Amino acid sequence: ASIKEIYQEMKLVYMDRQVQKMLELYEQLRQRMGVVLVGPSGSGKTTVWKVLQAALNKMGTTIKFYTMNPKSMPREQLLGHIDIDTREWFDGVLTNSARIVVKEPLDTQSWIICDGDIDPEWIESLNSVLDDNRLLTMPNGERIQFGPNVNFVFETHDLSSASPATISRMGMIFLSEEDMDVKHLVQSWLASNVGESEIQSMSLWVEDYFFKAIEWLNTNTNTVDYVVQQSALGLARNGLSQLRDVSAK
Repeated sequence: ASIKEIYQEMKLVYMDRQVQKMLELYEQLRQRMGVVLVGPSGSGKTTVWKVLQAALNKMGTTIKFYTMNPKSMPREQLLGHIDIDTREWFDGVLTNSARIVVKEPLDTQSWIICDGDIDPEWIESLNSVLDDNRLLTMPNGERIQFGPNVNFVFETHDLSSASPATISRMGMIFLSEEDMDVKHLVQSWLASNVGESEIQSMSLWVEDYFFKAIEWLNTNTNTVDYVVQQSALGLARNGLSQLRDVSAK
């Protein structure tokens, strides 16, 4: 019931398959320190954990989350470093979040969201965190002990760069592009971005022109030269971004 309410509040289209993934995520988080959501861009990885987090908050469970993209920064900026001259320690993005979550009371759940490619350069440093020890050893020798109220959630499109040692420590949830429907994506976009007075005419235009254009692009992939290879959902999302403030066909 809470999940359905959050879907309505976020103006999303309710999908049984996606709710099933949320329940899987909930069960995995209760059993594992780290859970990885694997799927292509646009498959709903972020939506799954955001809706679950909002639903649990509505039910009275306090959940705080800290989002970062580990791949977007050097290892020193992520995990911290020691100044060579002064020997002073500087926390990184991840270690700073770790210090914050360990200070939270046990009845407050904390999720550290790592959104981006999984790279051995930084993920191997978390192996001791993801196993039963729940212990983060920093480059300066300091150790941070996580409680049972902390979880790591990873979002990535594949696990080709992760070692078996890392994969064996985490729970896996696979999302497929086939689980999502372009029409559901468009329906949600219209509800969020188009006024009530215009939504009927906009829906007709989308039905007449937009879907046909997307279908043509998907069936003529050999003749279309993409700069960056895109999924069907990514293509639809990019197309929708061009329809903002449109008032005539």
